Amino acid sequence: MRNDEELEMIQVGPGTPSGDVFRRYWLPVEVSQNVGGGSNRGVNNPVRVTVFGEHLILFRDSRGEPHLMGEHCSHRGTSLSYGRVEDDCIRCLYHGWLYDGDGNVVEMPGEPPGSRFNEKVTHLSYPCFEVGGLIFAYMGPPELKPLFPRYHQLFSDDGVRVTGNGGYVERCNVFQALHDNNMDPWHGEIAHGWFRDPPKVGSMYWGPDGQLATPVKFERTQWGTRMKVLKEMSKHPGQFMYHETHTVWPTQRCNQDNAGSIKWAMPVDDYNTRWFTVDFYPFEDGKISKEGQAAIDAMNSPLPSIGRAGDLPPDWAQQVGSYWNYGHPWRQGNIWEDEVAQQTQGPAERNYLPDWEQWHLGTTDEGLILNRRVWREQMVRVKEGQDPIGIIRAPEDNGIIRITSDNIAGLSREEGMRLFNMNQEERSAMVAGRPFHTSGRARLGHE
Repeated sequence: MRNDEELEMIQVGPGTPSGDVFRRYWLPVEVSQNVGGGSNRGVNNPVRVTVFGEHLILFRDSRGEPHLMGEHCSHRGTSLSYGRVEDDCIRCLYHGWLYDGDGNVVEMPGEPPGSRFNEKVTHLSYPCFEVGGLIFAYMGPPELKPLFPRYHQLFSDDGVRVTGNGGYVERCNVFQALHDNNMDPWHGEIAHGWFRDPPKVGSMYWGPDGQLATPVKFERTQWGTRMKVLKEMSKHPGQFMYHETHTVWPTQRCNQDNAGSIKWAMPVDDYNTRWFTVDFYPFEDGKISKEGQAAIDAMNSPLPSIGRAGDLPPDWAQQVGSYWNYGHPWRQGNIWEDEVAQQTQGPAERNYLPDWEQWHLGTTDEGLILNRRVWREQMVRVKEGQDPIGIIRAPEDNGIIRITSDNIAGLSREEGMRLFNMNQEERSAMVAGRPFHTSGRARLGHE
């Protein structure tokens, strides 16, 4: 690996190759409840947000519609985060320039009557779309704006939706936080599993016959990549769990039971990543399921997680080392092992970026290598004026999207291998609840 190539890939600012890829998608910039205005009183309006290294403000107009704009006034740079929302506009506190949500300057109080100076100024603004408890923005070329993808976690209405508060920020770039980690089943066995014990039954190691004891496969999909794993359950020998995880371009992770969870790892800048999450739990007999209620209760927990804001304990990294070395009798879920692994790959003087030229990639890094290969292909496609992967243009192709992530336990090996050997079209048809047919046009994962 070469540091210059990796640095080019992680840079997300305007005009950078990766930054141009990110900006071709609709992506979340803030949680709805964090922005005041409209009926959401008692919350700041406007609020500052930093996305892809751009300093922006988000405000709601009198109708409650969100608007995303450059933070600094086009007059003399004062922060519009101190501005006042007036009807459908925002006014700078310094000299009173008034901007509408599209960035047009509609008033310049200090200019003489009849002046057309305002027509020469257009302030930076981006279109927004609000759904599922999140505010999304499109920050790319206006003429290339795609349709908004209709993920079922955002648009389904037959269950309860739990949206995180967006307060979880990792001190590492989006590739460390998402693309390198999401397609890596081996770290789950070790970082999240071994503690003081040797590999258990079904752990991911090479068998004596030279074959993986656990089948693993990495594949491309129409929206990115996926990882499939079939492993024997350590507490139930002879029973198997099928696991499927997707990396959805450019920032999403889908790896929850029944495709119920979707997470976005949003670059704040080249060095920090902010997580947004939406979990959807279908009703059971018209009522909130036990899993749904548990998710609601978890949002009120004081412990920080991808879905919740909160300060980590001062000695959190040391706690992880202790847990990993000695075990912990009350351990529930991941105790921030990912954070320790990802945020210590480089020194502070490099903004915690790795020295990639010192890495030695092996068999366990196949998913990382695939994700990088697919990402670089998108950099080339965008540079050549093409759409990157997963962009939707035609309304007839924009049905509800159900991505086939899953954890299915208690399977026989034969049942597990049947799932493992399904291609993406077959799995999508299965999740959509209809038989799979090889003839005709396949709109993968759409209804």
